[in-house]
Amino acid sequence: MATAQSMPWRLFCAESSAEPADQSDRSEERAVLRRAQAGDADAFGEVVRRHWKRAFWTAYDVLYDHDTAQDVAQEAFVKAHRALQSYDLDRDFASWLYRIVLNLAIDHKRRRDRDKSVPTDKVEEMMDARRAMVEDEDKAATIERVETVLEGMPEKYRVPLTLKDIDGLSVEEVARILDVSYSTVRWRLHKAREMFRSRWKRLLRREERSIR
Repeated sequence: MATAQSMPWRLFCAESSAEPADQSDRSEERAVLRRAQAGDADAFGEVVRRHWKRAFWTAYDVLYDHDTAQDVAQEAFVKAHRALQSYDLDRDFASWLYRIVLNLAIDHKRRRDRDKSVPTDKVEEMMDARRAMVEDEDKAATIERVETVLEGMPEKYRVPLTLKDIDGLSVEEVARILDVSYSTVRWRLHKAREMFRSRWKRLLRREERSIR
């Protein structure tokens, strides 16, 4: 059985997490963005294609709702398109975009949490969507366990943990997206990992007792 220390975080978003961009990638993206700023619809379509998966999963890890996450990701791209003319090409586009996604997702979640008529049984949908990404039953079971633990964690700790350890962003990128300092992200990650390990061990103990 898996341990907290050996959690295969990356199995969540193996296809959606982008590798760190090298200088040529950044230059290429800057050229695409420059064309998009000039009104080239195909260029902006390329921007959406490059960033859609991570934008979706960033929203999903806050909302745990497939349809709403799609809506939020789409809304974020619309908002980014409207602000593109004033976007500084020297800035990191991914961090700028994912901060828009995250802020929209948090706003949606707060509105939903205030609306008591909204169903709260979306965790199963979330688990099914992530399980569908892998065929291996053991990996699917691990995904379900991890989602169960994450779902119960406070947003303050869950969000930086998913951005860093699941989506593969750097601490610097997470800090820019959350608009907090580098040291704040490091501290929250430390607390989040401690919290995750503790809850993970409790979950495994409960499972072991249930099969005895």
